[in-house]
This record gives sequence, structure tokens and C-alpha cells, in this order.
Amino acid sequence: MQENIERSGQSRNRPSFRTFLFTASSYRKLAGMSAWLLHRLTGLALVAYLVLHIIGLRSLADPVAFEAYVTTYRNPLFKMAEVMLLGSVAFHAFNGLRIMIQDAFYRSERQRQLFYGVLVLTFAVTLVGGLSIIFPYFIAPMLP
Repeated sequence: MQENIERSGQSRNRPSFRTFLFTASSYRKLAGMSAWLLHRLTGLALVAYLVLHIIGLRSLADPVAFEAYVTTYRNPLFKMAEVMLLGSVAFHAFNGLRIMIQDAFYRSERQRQLFYGVLVLTFAVTLVGGLSIIFPYFIAPMLP
């Protein structure tokens, strides 16, 4: 009997996508965990963008290829992606500053307030910067 219990206990700890989903959904959604997860996701997004950017810069050697590259990025879909990139950079930068402030001043009790401040700053920077990015493509054509 004891052997069956030990086996069942071991099977619950075996890595699988199901146990990952259970573990991820069982966490309480706290500001610290949300900040940690968003910081990692935006960091991965920025690394992916950097790789794509470097691949695109290879077209600088050929003027025709570079013109095709630049024309592709004038597409409105890429402009929306540019706004998302701005938001990712803003969040990653402001959250990095939040982490430095917490490390320097040991203010772990103010983690929630600092995280919400990061979100407000990120939204403000993304809104102001994003409007100038998308204005010529989405807003200006609708104006008389």
C-alpha cells in the first residue's frame, strides 16, 4: 500500500505540461509575480526583436533589398508591432528601475505601489509615443 502511495506521489511531481498548467494556475496573482513574469516575457520579446533586426540589417549591402525591407516595415501591421515594441521596451526599462530601487532601498513592502507606478508610466509612454507612430497610418486618413 505504501509503495502505491509513493508511486502516485512521484507521478504528480513528474514534469509535464499538465502539471505546469496546474502549478501556474494555482499561484495567487500578486504584483511581484506579475512583474516577474512580464519582465521575463518582455525580455524575450526584445531578444527576438533584436535577432530580427540584425537579420534585417544584412540588407544594407544591397540597395534594392534594403528598399524592400523598409517598404515592408511601412505596413500598418508593422506599425502596430512597433507600438507593442515601444510598450515592451518601456515596461522592461521601468520595471528594471523598480527592481533597482527595491534593491537599493529595501522597500519590499511598497512592491505593489511601485509595480502599479511602472504600469502607469508604461501606459503613458506607450500612449504618447504610440500615437505619433500610428497617427499617419490610422488617424490621419480618417480626418477630413
